[in-house]
Amino acid sequence: MEQRTEARIASDIRFFVNIHESSHEPDMVGMSLECEAVDVSAHGMQFSTHSELSAGSQLNITIGIGEPFAMYLLRGQIQWVRPRDDIYYMGILLSDAAETDLKRWVDNFDTQFSS
Repeated sequence: MEQRTEARIASDIRFFVNIHESSHEPDMVGMSLECEAVDVSAHGMQFSTHSELSAGSQLNITIGIGEPFAMYLLRGQIQWVRPRDDIYYMGILLSDAAETDLKRWVDNFDTQFSS
């Protein structure tokens, strides 16, 4: 069943995530993984990576995009994971954590991703 409340915009942005918290993969906490966005919205995203993580894991997401260039530090929780071949697709719900740029991300989202 579809749970999205916002339209997603297709994107192929490459970025890094840092595993902030993971009860299923505690040895991966602190590791960084290269990822590629599949689609994004103001409060979530779908991305792919070559490493499997579990639903519930908390990620720090660093994204640099746009003209003029802007960097965002976001926090998100993995909602679902779908493996396909050697790639793992994950749905992320962004959260408003201390010292992150979620408000700025949301405020600038339409401008950053307008055609």
